[in-house]
Amino acid sequence: MKAPIFIFNLFLLSACGEQNTESESMVQEEIVIDSAQEQTFIEENRSTELLPDINFSSELMELAVNSEVDTKTSVTETTALDFHLYTNYSLFLHSYVSSKGVVNYKGIKTNIELLNSLITDFQSNYPATDWSRNESLSYWINAYNLFTIKLVVDNYPTSSITNITAKPWDKQFIQLNGETLSLNDIEHKKIRVKYNEPRIHFALNCASLSCPQLLNKAFLPSKLDSQLTRKTRLFLADKSKNDFSNPSVIRISKLFDWYKSDFEKKGSLIDFINTYRAERLSDPSINYLEYSWDLND
Repeated sequence: MKAPIFIFNLFLLSACGEQNTESESMVQEEIVIDSAQEQTFIEENRSTELLPDINFSSELMELAVNSEVDTKTSVTETTALDFHLYTNYSLFLHSYVSSKGVVNYKGIKTNIELLNSLITDFQSNYPATDWSRNESLSYWINAYNLFTIKLVVDNYPTSSITNITAKPWDKQFIQLNGETLSLNDIEHKKIRVKYNEPRIHFALNCASLSCPQLLNKAFLPSKLDSQLTRKTRLFLADKSKNDFSNPSVIRISKLFDWYKSDFEKKGSLIDFINTYRAERLSDPSINYLEYSWDLND
């Protein structure tokens, strides 16, 4: 029997409320849980489930697990005060993105009002001067992924984002704070030049198979550091994107070639990789894998 969608909204709102009142020890517990899930991914080469690092009451958890989520849900109005919880955005991502990063663009297209409501939410909550670093960076990462979905949905069906236009990341279609931006504007002008954070390359999703998997929940200011670290480790552990089977000659994603300068700001590229892998490398030869632009649907 299908449960009303307000149950799932309650599920998410309760999670976010608990998140604000968790003690430091609870945060540490979540990090331990994340580490265990990273090990599961490495062993089984699969991604983790939705919201694994938030503690829910047993009653809400049972309701959520046993209920069929209605993807025709509408977004509830948010205020600047609760915008940083990204409750609506997480619900949307859970409804249309699998735990392995597969996106149901067809489903989103049939509920375009929901997508447009989220975009309005982002337009109404543009980063302010009093926002913290994590609040602003989370906004831009989430915005990049949301507008990538928007670009694909507006041109769906398509087999690749590169079929939309020759340079889809240069397409000026994003309206924010009186500016008309492209995805490249967000990545390079809003993120890379302002934040010394190479891990963002594993959080931004370009709607393609060789990209890091799209996370099926929002990036949160309160959890941003652990989320970025986790996404980096998961990407490196993904055998379809990086091959470390021969430690003398590694085959890694082209992302490491395209953004090499970002990864070498505090050492060599291998130093960066070693930071997020248990098995350290020692001066291997590097080959870059061919990049697949096939759509992640």
